[in-house]
Amino acid sequence: MEDRLKNINMSICSSCGQENETQSQFCIYCGNPILKRGEITFKRHYLLLGLISLILIVSILFFVIEGFNNKSIARVNGEGITRKDFLKRTNQAKKFYESRYGQNIFMGEAGKENMNRLKNSILDEMVTEKILLQEAKKAGYTLTSIPEKEIEERVEAIKRTYRLSNDDLKKMIGGSLEDLKEELRTELIISKFLQKTVLKEGQGNPDQIFAQWLSKVKANAKIETFEKFGALITKKASCCTSGCEGGVASPLDLKTEKEAKAKALEYYENKTQKKEVEAKVTNYGCHIQVDIIDNGKVVLSLTYNGKEVQEI
Repeated sequence: MEDRLKNINMSICSSCGQENETQSQFCIYCGNPILKRGEITFKRHYLLLGLISLILIVSILFFVIEGFNNKSIARVNGEGITRKDFLKRTNQAKKFYESRYGQNIFMGEAGKENMNRLKNSILDEMVTEKILLQEAKKAGYTLTSIPEKEIEERVEAIKRTYRLSNDDLKKMIGGSLEDLKEELRTELIISKFLQKTVLKEGQGNPDQIFAQWLSKVKANAKIETFEKFGALITKKASCCTSGCEGGVASPLDLKTEKEAKAKALEYYENKTQKKEVEAKVTNYGCHIQVDIIDNGKVVLSLTYNGKEVQEI
């Protein structure tokens, strides 16, 4: 009985666990304040509510971000291209270029321009891919029609060619092997569709045929993009201001592109004695333009008339 009364008149310190008299406000052992039962209960409830609130905030942020990423960055004939897929492919390409050209390629003002160029290129690539897949589907080609064995053989061929392990391959592509397989499956479907349906034998230059076919299909497609990225700062020929094609790029056959690039690089080298530059060829319809790019910046713009180049 005395022991029970003793326990009733004693308080337990929540910090060190030692017994103190009920009237004590501070623990005689550790010096910390002694919380009464009501205070302890309130503190526990407060911590619990705080934890629940934190979980709710994190959950809401997660769903907001996921919802944003799952929104379409573009639509092709009503079929969306999600921001998530776009960012995934952009990050993969970014890692590839960084591994090849160094981390500085996307730093500074020139790096921003490089990133904008990359994003525009990736989005255009995904739009074109979506159109090609839609056309392939119309012709009866589907992703499931490619045997898994064929995909595995392609992966092994890549590993042999570049002498890569699975981990090296993942690092190079900036993603998983399943991502790579999905890309290869898409490429194979498109390739088979084009070879059997578009690029029929005996019809002439396959590059030119494909360029003309794709230009026509794109013109008939309903393409909507919901985000714009900064474009390259380039000069335009006088014809682009008169409305002949409005400066809208269209496909160009591979032979002409190579010739234009070679002529432009030769011209620039003779003019500046510089070789370590790039050349970007664009067919604006009214003229073929070649932009000379040095360290991510356009340093010279030329037109190509099929024989020679001329500064804009």
